[in-house]
Amino acid sequence: MNYHKADEFIRAVQTLGENRLYIAGAGKYGEFLGQYFDKHKILWEGYADKRTLLQEVNGKTVYAYNQLDVDGYYVISTCNYKNEIAEELKNAGIRPERIISYDNPELIYELYADWIDWKKYTRRLEAFRVLHEGRRCFIIGNGPSLRLQDLERLKQEISFGANTIYALYTHTAWRPTYYCAWDPVFCKEMMSEKESMLRLTEGCEAAFTSLFNDAIKYRDDADMKNLYYMRPIHKLEDNGLPVFSGDCAECVYTSGTITYGMLQMAVYMGFREIYLLGVDCSYSMEVHNDNTVTQTDMINHMDILEEEERRFYDATFDRYGVSSITYIDQHRLGYQAAREYAESHGIKIYNATRGGKL
Repeated sequence: MNYHKADEFIRAVQTLGENRLYIAGAGKYGEFLGQYFDKHKILWEGYADKRTLLQEVNGKTVYAYNQLDVDGYYVISTCNYKNEIAEELKNAGIRPERIISYDNPELIYELYADWIDWKKYTRRLEAFRVLHEGRRCFIIGNGPSLRLQDLERLKQEISFGANTIYALYTHTAWRPTYYCAWDPVFCKEMMSEKESMLRLTEGCEAAFTSLFNDAIKYRDDADMKNLYYMRPIHKLEDNGLPVFSGDCAECVYTSGTITYGMLQMAVYMGFREIYLLGVDCSYSMEVHNDNTVTQTDMINHMDILEEEERRFYDATFDRYGVSSITYIDQHRLGYQAAREYAESHGIKIYNATRGGKL
């Protein structure tokens, strides 16, 4: 059973009555759906998730696929991977008529509006529209080609940095003008405590993250005025390329890498020259669209970043059973979409990275 409208989706769940209900997918959308069900007194039993080390979310048990209740009903929490999750459920013995899904990325935000007046916060991004009209900026990737000396030369430039770039703060006076992070696992680990949040944003003029990340709890805190929230959406054009946003206050589209989001923000801010530095587009483990996996001896980051990344991913693997995996074809399609958008709008994007595959 697949739905497009929020009211039909929720009505289908409510009509299950006394049947045992589970949420398939214990990520951020799954967490929110559990909270929504609790608020509206919809009874549910727990989660189904392929991450076998994940045992509890929202106070509910997380069941591995070999533990599933074949007589239960399963609500797939995300439309981005609904086909893959549905297939996994069916392989685990769940009948198709007991699987409930949705195909509209806007649906989850309709439900989220019942929880938080999120448009109030995304509208704050309008302050950045053409703020830097006609200027240039640097988008910093955390690739192995990046050098601390590069950052020192950029202290007077406007720049974007992301994720574990904060590990370099003790080694350089450079700080990104704008810091970005929205990977749900990274943000759950690094934004759950304000002390960590302040470390990430130290010396930055503004920080950007997803509405669905843990940092949403700081939305009204007086000491977090420089924290802004984006609405990420996964959507493809008819040609298969991800959509490129012309209005980041409305939404920012995803393509598997936060660099794609930073490119959209840079364009929204009015930059006409955008330089990519340290965006090697080379990773130690790359998953392709056909599910084949390529592994190399490539070190994902310079030594300092690699050490921090390893510490982070070791901790997340112990908790969630997942590590750093890159969906490389999604990345490449995003860069292609960004190039085509830039060329059609008179914007120059330069790859200033040493080597790499980009």
